[in-house]
Amino acid sequence: MRFDSNVHEILMNQLPTWFKPVLEYIELMNIHGAEMDSIEAYAQQIYNNFFIQTADEATIAQWENHFGLIVNFGDTLEFRRARVLQQFEQTIPYTIFHLREKMTELYGEDGYTLTVTPETNELRVFISSNRYGAIDLLYDLLWAVVPAHLRIIANQQVVNTVPSDTYVSGLLSRTFIQTIGAIGG
Repeated sequence: MRFDSNVHEILMNQLPTWFKPVLEYIELMNIHGAEMDSIEAYAQQIYNNFFIQTADEATIAQWENHFGLIVNFGDTLEFRRARVLQQFEQTIPYTIFHLREKMTELYGEDGYTLTVTPETNELRVFISSNRYGAIDLLYDLLWAVVPAHLRIIANQQVVNTVPSDTYVSGLLSRTFIQTIGAIGG
C-alpha cells in the first residue's frame, strides 16, 4: 500500500473529532505514523530489490555471489548491476543480431563497431565508449555469447582532451593480450 501523504495526517483524519485536540492522541498518531512510514520505506525497498536495475548493493552482492562474479575495488553499483543483468540475459541460440542488441545496450548506437568475417571465422569489435568497466563488460559478454570457434579481435579506444597551457611529454606503447584456454580441459 502506498501512502500519498504523511501517515500522521491520515491517522489524524480518522480520529473522531472529540479526540483530535487531546495531546495524548496526537502523540499516539505521531508514533503510529512514524512506524507506518518506516514500514512503507521497507516495503518500497523490497519492491526495488525485485528488479536488478533498482536493487540495493546488498541484493546485487547476493546475485554476484550466486553467479560467481568477482567485485573489483572501484566497481560502481551501476557497473555491477550491468554485469548481473548480463548473466540473466544469456539466451540461446546466440545470433549476431542478439550480440549487436547487447552491444547497443552497453555502449550506445555509436559506441562500437562490430564486423564478422565468416570466411576466416573472425569477429572484430572496436569500442569507442569511455564507460567505466567497458572492456570488462565487453569480455564478459563475448565469453558468454560468442561461440568458441570464432577468433575475437577486440580493441578499445577512448580519446580524452584536456584543455591546458601545460606542456606534457607523452609515451606511446602497444599492449598485446592473448588469452589461450587449456587443452583437453
